[in-house]
Amino acid sequence: MKKIFIGFLLFLAFAVVGCTGGVTTEDNSGSDDLSFPATIKGRVLSGAGDMLTAGIIITYPNGDMERVNTNILSGYTLYLEEGEYTLTFTRGMEYSTKSVTIEVENYKTYYVDDVRLNHLHQGTSLGWYLGALHQHTTFSDGKQGVEAVLVSNISSGLHFGYLTDHNTAAGLAEWVQGSRLVSEFDSFGNPIYFVAMRGVEVTTDYGHFQSLGVGNVLEQADINPIKGDVPIDEIKEIAEEIVRSGAISTINHPFATSVLGFNYWEIADEFDGIEIWNGLYPTNRNENAKARDKWFELLEEHRAGNLKFLPATSGADNHDITGYYTAAYADRSTEEKAYKDDYLRRGVYSNMPSLALYVEGELTEEKIKNAILNGNSYLTNGPRIVADIEGMIYGETYALGQETSVDINLDLFSFDEIVELRIIKNGVIIETIVPELDGYSYQDTITVNDVSVGDWFVIEIIGDFTAYAITNPIFLG
Repeated sequence: MKKIFIGFLLFLAFAVVGCTGGVTTEDNSGSDDLSFPATIKGRVLSGAGDMLTAGIIITYPNGDMERVNTNILSGYTLYLEEGEYTLTFTRGMEYSTKSVTIEVENYKTYYVDDVRLNHLHQGTSLGWYLGALHQHTTFSDGKQGVEAVLVSNISSGLHFGYLTDHNTAAGLAEWVQGSRLVSEFDSFGNPIYFVAMRGVEVTTDYGHFQSLGVGNVLEQADINPIKGDVPIDEIKEIAEEIVRSGAISTINHPFATSVLGFNYWEIADEFDGIEIWNGLYPTNRNENAKARDKWFELLEEHRAGNLKFLPATSGADNHDITGYYTAAYADRSTEEKAYKDDYLRRGVYSNMPSLALYVEGELTEEKIKNAILNGNSYLTNGPRIVADIEGMIYGETYALGQETSVDINLDLFSFDEIVELRIIKNGVIIETIVPELDGYSYQDTITVNDVSVGDWFVIEIIGDFTAYAITNPIFLG
């Protein structure tokens, strides 16, 4: 097993030796140090020269891939066995990437020139912030501690995150200290602080449910019919207690198999939202596709006046921030298997999918909560999609009046080519577009005819290399 270690010293300045040829080498073979792997050191900067917490995707000589992070101050130290590696530096879906190929020998130390990543799209200037609603640490069944997961969030370009370990609040005291960390600088150079929030994944044998905003550890999580518990009643009480405490309650991965799924749709309106996209499963396929289609059914129930609006949420469900990809296990013999292989390789990018929220002014916990509850959001693993009808965005209602048509304004940013952009009305695809990106951007206005009060519109994006995004609805009232 290849050895790889990366230091995360949060408040210790990182010194790096300058170099002029891309990589500078020191020969340590004469030392008494018994550590044989090569040492690679460097740091990552923004295009403006600021220190930048970033992810590093390491492609090993055999094709395996693994994601690590710089420390919070942008520095990194890697220990790699002899061979040729590609290091790809990334900062999420808004920044450029940079790849460096380096051949290393044991004993030697290599100093890589500063890597600069340019901020190509600044969503925060438009009020759009990225975050994580579902992730785990070693306080439950995650593989990394709180600090590593926090750094991973920021290195993925996220601005907020809930820690939601299974039935425990043990890591939350440490987690909320992440609100001291800077996630980004705005266009004027002012810091935007990461918002680290409390949560718990209430885990039962009859489904998993988020408590977002409060570290609820509930007795009802132990549902035992042998003792007389009625599962549907216990789940209803779980949802009620989460909401009473001031937190957001959502149904997680409802179509996952075994005890992970959810089977009590008659009480769906006891919850505040539904996780229709869980990162453990392939994008827009199988479990996630079933959850999306069920959500469409519930939106139609809302249109009929039988159900409250349940916004869609997403969750990376991170248990391992490295997203390790093993090339030897790759199977691309069928289209479905090739898609899954692409999805696994895309999974090396940590914290996907993310939830993009619209927030006016300063980013605060209360504003984040309201944006989730109101559905002022879209779900994405790459494409940024902002749509409106006369200024009304996702989760909002446009007053139709006597009109029989509306214009949907689209503003798209994506590193991936877009195969198809779908306009969905009341659960049915009514128009498909193949956007021709100008660089990474696309803007358009789509006129939709034959509309009426109660209609709702969702935008869905299918991209290359499993890129995907889906919005919450814009309503007509």
